[in-house]
Amino acid sequence: MISPAFTTDMTFTHDGHISRRTLLRSVFGTFGSLLLITKTDWAGAAEPSITAGKQWLQFHYTATPRGFEKILAELKQLPQRLSEVYGSPAIVGAINVLIFSDSQQYFAHLEKTLPKAPRRNSLFIVRGGRPTILAVQGETLLQDLTHEAVHSLNHLTFPNTAMPLWMDEGLAEWAEDSLEQQSRVHGKALQQLLGGQRILLPEPISLSALEKIKSTTRADAVDYAASWAWCRFLLSGKYECRGVWNRYLQDIRVGHPAGRLSHRLALAVPDYEQRFLRFLTSI
Repeated sequence: MISPAFTTDMTFTHDGHISRRTLLRSVFGTFGSLLLITKTDWAGAAEPSITAGKQWLQFHYTATPRGFEKILAELKQLPQRLSEVYGSPAIVGAINVLIFSDSQQYFAHLEKTLPKAPRRNSLFIVRGGRPTILAVQGETLLQDLTHEAVHSLNHLTFPNTAMPLWMDEGLAEWAEDSLEQQSRVHGKALQQLLGGQRILLPEPISLSALEKIKSTTRADAVDYAASWAWCRFLLSGKYECRGVWNRYLQDIRVGHPAGRLSHRLALAVPDYEQRFLRFLTSI
């Protein structure tokens, strides 16, 4: 539901800076020192300081977010979770994470530095080769950060050929919340479209239709639901499509011409759409 916004500006901002006042702590996990937390003075500022080191997520904020320990614990697991999805280790690199205290501060920052960016509660941006996550404190902060952190790992792990948009969004949706919650949200949209039948796969939720979407501005709730469902389907070993997906991911990771996943599935598992329909009965 949150989408990445990729920009090509050479600098993050043209004026102002954020000074690093207090280094709070580093958190160590399976992938080494992944999370670094910095308390930041935002007064009159528009850009975080650069933090040295090889940490993955480098947090900058003025007030400690509510439930931050839980948020950190969840985020530390993401590289391992996505490594299992990719079938090979995720690439971890430095990502600045700017957490704003309220929406007013956040949107004022967007207006000043990213006037054309979507007005959403969180964004993953890449400017001048510098990946950054922007988010607002609130009830959905964990979901928002998880979603954008998935985009950051996909971006770092697939530098040669970008992951298809539907897959990037589907994995972010898959990771950001519990299976039960996502099934309630996305399952309802899919069930309404299917209308109770499980014979024909509606064109809007076919994989070939999702592969044609090149911008999140052209995606709607059904597209997000379908992207999530296809990722869940492909992750399951029950339907014998996971191997095709893993080989596809390895090809785009090393920059080999990969074509469309739907074409590969049609050759390797000719009835993959019928299998997907059967899968939809479980959500």
